[in-house]
Amino acid sequence: MKRRAWIKTTALFGAGWMLGTDGSRTAHAEASSASAQFSTHDLLEQYERRFAEARLRMPDRNPAVPADRDAIARVTKDCLGVRDEWMPKIQAEKVREAAFDGGRIEMLRATSWPGVTATALLYVPADAADRPLPLVVLCCGHGKGGKLTDGYQRMARHITQRGAMVLCPDNLGQGERVAMGHGDCVKPFACGTSVQGLIVMETLGWVAWVLKQPRVDPCRIAAIGNSGGGTLTVFLAALCPELAVLSSSGYPSTFDFVARKEKKHCHCNILPGVVGQLEMWHLLGSFAPRPLFIFQGDGDPLFPPDLFYHTARKVRHAYRARNAEKAFEARVMAGGHSWDVPRNVALGDFLARRLGLKRSAGRADEKEPLLSEKDRCVDPWPANALTTDQLAEQLAGRRIDDSVHLWNIFPPTVARDFPLEDIAQRGSTRQILAQFEAFLRQPGARDKSKSR
Repeated sequence: MKRRAWIKTTALFGAGWMLGTDGSRTAHAEASSASAQFSTHDLLEQYERRFAEARLRMPDRNPAVPADRDAIARVTKDCLGVRDEWMPKIQAEKVREAAFDGGRIEMLRATSWPGVTATALLYVPADAADRPLPLVVLCCGHGKGGKLTDGYQRMARHITQRGAMVLCPDNLGQGERVAMGHGDCVKPFACGTSVQGLIVMETLGWVAWVLKQPRVDPCRIAAIGNSGGGTLTVFLAALCPELAVLSSSGYPSTFDFVARKEKKHCHCNILPGVVGQLEMWHLLGSFAPRPLFIFQGDGDPLFPPDLFYHTARKVRHAYRARNAEKAFEARVMAGGHSWDVPRNVALGDFLARRLGLKRSAGRADEKEPLLSEKDRCVDPWPANALTTDQLAEQLAGRRIDDSVHLWNIFPPTVARDFPLEDIAQRGSTRQILAQFEAFLRQPGARDKSKSR
């Protein structure tokens, strides 16, 4: 961009920012004059520069250094809006169970926060001994049906047949909790948290619940997850010291890459302020010296293998700095984005080595019926159960206007009357720019949401 265009464009965006906050008529006139000469394309180009600037100013943090590792955890909690005083205390009960070849499945109904209904499946090996068993928390992604997605069920059964218990909770607004709202929830951001932050806190609550179960070995607790579950396990790497073993797949790359996608994100993918503060390798490296396995498919359409290799190199360096390189494993495997039989076996082998499980799960019966949608833990869904938005308001003690949009909370740096064109093919420009602003938010920045 030529210097003159740069000055005019900067004036436009600067004026727009002023207009968006104080309604200055002078700024409005300047912005209107300049807007005719610039396009939405130019605006998106400016955001590319801001992302580049954010990467350049990122603090130098080394997860192998205790003080930096503490800072990584602290900044992670700040970006997600995770607060110790907001951690839920899970109360769960078995409502019924079902058998399968190699074990049984306990269907759990629970409450996490007051008024919040939760659901989970607990897989128990058929030959469970009297002594406490290792347990694996299987973190769901966006598979249709949540914990009942075929891929999650098959992975859970595979691990159970190797001798571990598996806990598979439905995330907020997913699976049979869909009535809570998930992908478009805005109020959590207005309340100082995030959709992912709420999911992380509830998962930490489940881990705390697991630790209290007498049939669980508290020294052999693991967490695994793919895609959206891979997102969750990246955060658990930095925030859950109780875990002995971890695996994250179908996500490890860079936060910058995720943030710059010109698409409408599921709102659980929006991580306020993370760009310019943290990268995924910081969090994954914080798990050292405990065993960690990251992997993905070579044909994954969402995350390029090149970025995976880049992140794996950095994580390995952090492990090497703590004399724990042998505890870290990273692989790119044949296949696409989702778990499949080879990845079930690879992850099962990793867990077997690290948790002392059976080396083989035996031959799985592919024809054995899985649980179906009718196998719900709560039916019907309680009419008085809190939604995800209501939960955020309850935690923050705030009432947010129902008409609030993401761009009200993270307003783009452009005049209100700037003629935005929807030139991206996977979402409205205003939504995408609001997402950019969220990821680029400066630490301590205040939101512009309506509350009463």
